[in-house]
Amino acid sequence: MNLWNKNQDKVYYISAFFGLVAGNMFNYSIVIFSHSLADNESFASQVFFLAYLPFLFFSFRAGYYLDKFPRKWVIALSQLLTFSSSFIPGLLAYNGILDSGNKEILYIFALTNGLGLSFTMPGRFAILGDIVPQDKISKATVFLNVMILLGFAIAPIIAGTIRESYSYGTLLMTTGLIYLTSTLILLTVYIPFEKKHNHPHRKQAFQESLEFIKDKRIVREALVAMFLGMMIVGPVQVLVPEFGKKVLELSESQRGVMMGLLGIGLLSGSIGSTWLSSRSGRGAFVMLAILASGVFVAMVGINQDFGFVVSYLYFGGLFLGALTSFLPSIIQESTPNQLRGRVMSFFSLIFLLTPAVSGLIYGGLTHIFSLTMTISIAGGVTILLGIFGLMALKDLRTYR
Repeated sequence: MNLWNKNQDKVYYISAFFGLVAGNMFNYSIVIFSHSLADNESFASQVFFLAYLPFLFFSFRAGYYLDKFPRKWVIALSQLLTFSSSFIPGLLAYNGILDSGNKEILYIFALTNGLGLSFTMPGRFAILGDIVPQDKISKATVFLNVMILLGFAIAPIIAGTIRESYSYGTLLMTTGLIYLTSTLILLTVYIPFEKKHNHPHRKQAFQESLEFIKDKRIVREALVAMFLGMMIVGPVQVLVPEFGKKVLELSESQRGVMMGLLGIGLLSGSIGSTWLSSRSGRGAFVMLAILASGVFVAMVGINQDFGFVVSYLYFGGLFLGALTSFLPSIIQESTPNQLRGRVMSFFSLIFLLTPAVSGLIYGGLTHIFSLTMTISIAGGVTILLGIFGLMALKDLRTYR
């Protein structure tokens, strides 16, 4: 039985916010750190990809555990792993042990951080079913997504500010301590224990969630749309920071501000989605948002004036922010609580692994095309994907 407790709800949101800031700081920091260790985009794109590879192998297991065991403890234990995945390489770098000569060590910590996130990402959404009543789950999901994007917005600014004055080692250790703070706050959240009777075997549980997605067409189409929309995120996260350094010749703090404006666009889109949802169909806007984000990112590679670039990133983020708010809320409100962990593991797999794969692909393309051309190609491909979604996802297109 779900219990609505405003105080515990607020404490959970504070914990989630710290964890989301730390996660986004890690993703940004490990990319710019990788660029500093190797003079090519491939190494950074490989590290970025490995940071999300565990989602491919552990997302469904994570969903199973989140539906079988107390979700708070699954998240807490997973965040201890992400804490060590950031703090330990930071400590090694701070003491000069991790450098360009043995940069491949980063592969290990990227993988272990990804393993922890495989559980925490779907867990942050699924645990809402234990904290808020079903009729408030959509609103709570949108609010959580606002915090996700707020974390994305401020994380590069915080990371860039720290890096301006301190080493990469200090930056990574600070990130780890923020993870730890999130975990300690989470442990204070009271969630009544509910014994889960007759929980199916893992294979049966996976089949049960898969059958639900097959039968629930709106959930299936929302997951496809998430894949289409997330394809642009990888090249933005991997290539745009280096674009800021090599093409725009920005300082560390300026690069952080540039990526922060993208995050502010994401946040604005997420907040604005609550206004849009009462005035237009969510599904139709999702389709248009994929197209628009592709247009604005393509323009980043065409126009290399700093003012225009940050404007394009902001507006591209604006549409992506609305998209990433609408889709999980549609999935959450269409999914019963006993399946929520498993279904949201599908969402998390797509939400995080797709940018990793696209970042790896477009990072490899920089060996063939220039950095600016590759960014424009990524935008063009997203435009085509948006057109495909507009034609193929009929139920989602008419969903309100």
